[in-house]
Amino acid sequence: MSVTTFPNTRDEQIKLILSELGNLHPKSDTEKYAIEQNILFFKSIQSVFSYSRWLYGTRKHIRSKDLLEINELLPDLDEIFHAKMAEIERSAHPGIIRPIVEYVTEFATNISQDKRLRIASLGSGSMEVERQIIEQLQKTKNVKPLTIVGFDVSSNTRAFAEKNLSVLTNVRIVQEIKLTEEKLAVLERETQELILVVISDNDIFALSSYFTPHAFDLVITALFLHHLNEVDRIRLVEQMRTFASRTLNYDGYKNEIVIPILSMIGWNSPVFLNAAIFSTIRFPDRAETLRLHTDTKIDFYGHGHYRAIFSA
Repeated sequence: MSVTTFPNTRDEQIKLILSELGNLHPKSDTEKYAIEQNILFFKSIQSVFSYSRWLYGTRKHIRSKDLLEINELLPDLDEIFHAKMAEIERSAHPGIIRPIVEYVTEFATNISQDKRLRIASLGSGSMEVERQIIEQLQKTKNVKPLTIVGFDVSSNTRAFAEKNLSVLTNVRIVQEIKLTEEKLAVLERETQELILVVISDNDIFALSSYFTPHAFDLVITALFLHHLNEVDRIRLVEQMRTFASRTLNYDGYKNEIVIPILSMIGWNSPVFLNAAIFSTIRFPDRAETLRLHTDTKIDFYGHGHYRAIFSA
């Protein structure tokens, strides 16, 4: 399956996805469960009535820790999902990613230091957040030397991120394999542009093999933590503080109010609808969010997202 052969009509998209799901061979009971739940979802969205029954019935009983979104099961759908997600993230209302874009833009504008500012984005995805940050910084016409490193293990996602960032001007974009601190320093020295973006495939749980403590000024995650199991979420939040004295985690929390809104927004885009609704199932509640982010300043937003800022 590829973007060029993906059907244009909603019904044909659902039919193809169900066919592809039926051809998968699960490698574990967890993956088998995730496939089954995706099949139930895509069958349900063939009509508003059956979707409503799934939404307010089946959804309530899904094991969130065993759930996978469709583009995790079918990686060829990554670009379909990220393209729609970027479109939503660019919308002024409700401004889903505005809280993280505003904070990082202000941080990068006001920080006082002689060296180039370094920001690491873990599980960087489409890098739409980073694209908007750069865009906002360039509008100030007071851009300081800045390096943003996006780490993502998915080759499809990294390719989309580069494409997404390519609309920016006066920015150097580099793809790297197993980026090291030494290689990053070389790239920075030879970069003439004020802004350097490096997209790399490093395993975010093995960064200590490639970078020393406090190698970055800020480490962020954006709409990523819910993709991890509880143990890895805790582990990552703790490890982030090793590589920077300031960290920011931006993700969703359980909020039933947004469910019908997401359903209406995503109805004509089955891939996005699945990822959006399944994400809300995987999101922690407020209490879990507070337990995950100790010693942090947390803001909860009405559109179902939170921003947790840690500063040593």
